[in-house]
Amino acid sequence: MKSILTIAAVSMALVLSACASSGSSTATLVAVTAPLDKKGEVVLTGTGFAPDTEISLLFTTTDGVESDIGYALEPAPKSDSKGNWKTIWSYGRFVKKKLVSNGEYQLLATDENFNPLAKGTIRFTD
Repeated sequence: MKSILTIAAVSMALVLSACASSGSSTATLVAVTAPLDKKGEVVLTGTGFAPDTEISLLFTTTDGVESDIGYALEPAPKSDSKGNWKTIWSYGRFVKKKLVSNGEYQLLATDENFNPLAKGTIRFTD
């Protein structure tokens, strides 16, 4: 059984101002730490998004390539009526392919048109 890493304490959060169809809001993508595990999963969360909005997550790898990780998220992130969302990212493929190593990486939350809504970080450790 795969273990799910849940980070209760917010170690870091970066906030970007986001323009949503209902007006301007502040969205936060919570930063997390995850082990370099070939079967790893991590819980990702966001707050302050426009209600009932589909969210895309883009991850920037060691070589600077930005990847849409939607295929590896369960459930697909969508904010609730209060603008919060939670999903589980199965990131093991990135570890297997050596696209990540020890260090900090950027995670970008966007709307369905890939307009940036919030930035956060994920730190991988041995």
